[in-house]
Amino acid sequence: MVDRSYRLRGDEPPAAGMRRIAEGRAERAAERLRRAGEEEMAAAVHGARKDLKKLRAVLRLVREQLGAKTFRLENRRYRDAGRLLSASRDAEVKLQTLRALREHAGGELAPAAVASWERMLEADRREVATAAAAEATARLQQALAEIEAGAAAIESWPLAEDSWALVEAGLTRAYREGREDLHRLGAERSDESVHELRKRVKDLWYQLRLLVDAWPGPLGETVAQLDALAELLGDHHDLSLLAADLAERGPIFADREAVSRLIGRRQDELLEAALAIGVRVYAEKPDAFRRRIRAYWRAWRGE
Repeated sequence: MVDRSYRLRGDEPPAAGMRRIAEGRAERAAERLRRAGEEEMAAAVHGARKDLKKLRAVLRLVREQLGAKTFRLENRRYRDAGRLLSASRDAEVKLQTLRALREHAGGELAPAAVASWERMLEADRREVATAAAAEATARLQQALAEIEAGAAAIESWPLAEDSWALVEAGLTRAYREGREDLHRLGAERSDESVHELRKRVKDLWYQLRLLVDAWPGPLGETVAQLDALAELLGDHHDLSLLAADLAERGPIFADREAVSRLIGRRQDELLEAALAIGVRVYAEKPDAFRRRIRAYWRAWRGE
């Protein structure tokens, strides 16, 4: 049976390992979609989208080895496949975010008004699902075709290096861009800055998961911190969607501004917690980070 674990093994050549990992994600995403029945469609699509995100993180890690043309082609392929599977995401996210906010806020949200808003969001979710249902099968099959074509091409990825050079540039870039976005968020604190940092955090999270066996203790802790950071930034982004929904609604609440302030306060709490983690995760300068991970890699692989 083919090993589909999402981590590079110490006993395999790095280039072959990256191809194995990428093929595993593509094959697993395709399998999920082939087996998706109506009752498990949402779970299958969610799982497939996660597999595609992991696969795109592999692409970014070996971007320089692939070359600009191959990287653009393959990244666009999996990006477009993921978009085909994301039709009803916002409607579901807003509903779940309201429920989480209600639980966090306790009695600060009027139960009757919250119930009314929740019913509206549930209606939106049904409407989106109904509208998408007619196209769902076609979109799923189109995404599946793209994934299968991509899986067939992975074996021919031009990965010439079988050493630290295979991952050095991609990993350093992911760290550097995340560090820059963290500093930008500290200065701007905008929704766009939160979203950009979250994307970079997810890149580094996925990529260090691939390399965690180089030194499981320190890297495992960094992976855990990146996971927590991405979760906080994701919750902040989801509250931004909810705030926009509130602004577009009619008079759901007697005091809409109070609810908006509650959302803003919760976002501030999430952002402070995220920044506290971020300054530790990105404490090193990029060159120091690169040298440290390189030292782990060389000790691990005997280079």
